[in-house]
Amino acid sequence: MSSKNTKIKIMLVEDHVLTRIGLKVSLEKYPNIEVIAETANGREAVELAKQKNPDLIIMDINLIESDGIEATKKIKEFDQNIKIIMLTSHEAEREILASLASGADGYCLKDTPPEQLYNAIESVYEGNAWLSSQVAEKVLRNFYGKEISQIRQVDFAKKAEYLSQENNKQHTAKNIPIVPLSERELEVLKLIVDGKSNQQIADKLFVTLATVKTHVRSILNKLSVDDRTQAAVKAMREGLVKF
Repeated sequence: MSSKNTKIKIMLVEDHVLTRIGLKVSLEKYPNIEVIAETANGREAVELAKQKNPDLIIMDINLIESDGIEATKKIKEFDQNIKIIMLTSHEAEREILASLASGADGYCLKDTPPEQLYNAIESVYEGNAWLSSQVAEKVLRNFYGKEISQIRQVDFAKKAEYLSQENNKQHTAKNIPIVPLSERELEVLKLIVDGKSNQQIADKLFVTLATVKTHVRSILNKLSVDDRTQAAVKAMREGLVKF
């Protein structure tokens, strides 16, 4: 069911009260999002997940009693259908990979703009994986043992499929020829790969937000992908974006 037509029930697990309040206020501005529970405690998060049955959990790593990675693992053990996005300041590969191994469906950094976090929530809710661009770079480097600039020709689709299988997902990569992108669409695509939000892209290119959204829709259609993350991966795999 499309997240456009139903409320996404969200639980916030964050030990900093002000951060949690800010998250709640930011997310509840979107009409299809409802925050149904919140806690600062990892152990309590597991119990709340059983009681409240949220669609998606925003999970920090550093928590009281039990950390977010352990809490994620326990929640996924009793209900694989609950989606979990790690939202943390941790950028170390150890934490990132441990989170993904525990079953997390997404990994975002706390400096992620609200619009991008909302996009991540919608994407994960629909069954996709989501990694912030800085996080994706570290994961790919870990898997291939190379810098991003050295792996432009590597088949990212196989690794994406592996990650999806690890999280019990059904995802089939589309192998459809790419329709040529315009020069401006390539500019927008490069900024998407850099992790820029639509507003940041608009500011960078001196165009309106509506114009950027039109370009993004066109890029997704031409690349035959469903979201910005898939577009970024395909752009790198096909060498559309130069590093």
